[in-house]
Amino acid sequence: MISPKHFLHYSSLAWGVAIVFFVTTVPAAAKELRFTANWVFEASNAPFLLAAERGYFSDEDLDVTIDAGEGSSAVITRIASGRYQFGFGDINTMIEFNAQNPNDQQRMVYMIYNRPPMGVVTLKGSGIEHPRDLEGKSVGAPVNDTAYRLFPVLAAALNIDASQVKFDNVSPNLREPMLYRGQVDAIMSFPPSSYVNLLQLGVDADDIRIMYYTDYGISMYSNGVIVPAKMIEEEPEVVEDIVRAVNRAWMATIENPEAAIDALVRRDSLIDRDLEMQRMEFYLDNQIITDEVRELGLGAVDAERLKESIDVVSKVFGVENPPAPDQVFDSRFLPPLEERMLNVGGR
Repeated sequence: MISPKHFLHYSSLAWGVAIVFFVTTVPAAAKELRFTANWVFEASNAPFLLAAERGYFSDEDLDVTIDAGEGSSAVITRIASGRYQFGFGDINTMIEFNAQNPNDQQRMVYMIYNRPPMGVVTLKGSGIEHPRDLEGKSVGAPVNDTAYRLFPVLAAALNIDASQVKFDNVSPNLREPMLYRGQVDAIMSFPPSSYVNLLQLGVDADDIRIMYYTDYGISMYSNGVIVPAKMIEEEPEVVEDIVRAVNRAWMATIENPEAAIDALVRRDSLIDRDLEMQRMEFYLDNQIITDEVRELGLGAVDAERLKESIDVVSKVFGVENPPAPDQVFDSRFLPPLEERMLNVGGR
């Protein structure tokens, strides 16, 4: 029989062991981060919602809040504000920002839009089969549209007389309706949106003509995961965790696009699921899965192509001292190649 004295002794010992066990097994608090999407919640940012829903971020001890965006260029200013620690933004705008803010640098650490979603969209019967055919035609273009801003590069490469192209600076939401009604012959476009918008207007898919800048020798990249350079310097392990979780999400999305769209719909029940599935398929087939991605794996860039892209952007945006590729894209955080290689059947 245990005496009261021994009972107290053993009870104290037991509680002490329990306390030690509790203290040594409780994990450290997850790192709180805020992520800014490129746009309102839609197919392009659905994989990030999938990462949160499936626990890919929490597996890396990351507690990520995901906010809708205001445009790929706005991602850079949002990160610069300090309110967001990473985002899905445009590498070209980031290059311009870095040139203007040498003490507040950002880096891309994971490429997603391997083929930039910028080009000229027109309809069958317009008489436009090549960008040179734009001479003498009317073109709808929002003034801040990236394709519009970079048109001088396309014109120079293809010997297009830009003075003969009649640009009409229109609101982004009016582009496709004006093209559909014949008020303009072509539009400067973000193809994933224009394609789906034209389908909604009743245009047959076979009647839509898309001319991507990259198909005519303009070497560029586009959207990916961007972080502050300061985070790379001070918390490289967090950057590595972010990239690993994002890679899992995009690989899962490519394997099963519907899973990402389901996560999107659960985030916003008012979203048109069928419409976003169409958009997702377009993104995957036209922006994300390219020959280069099949060779280098998801998330990577080709160093020479990146250098050419930096030169193009620097010329258009007036960057006097173009940065080196490693000052734009940091590949050190990419998961091993075998974790990024695609197995997508007939895609």
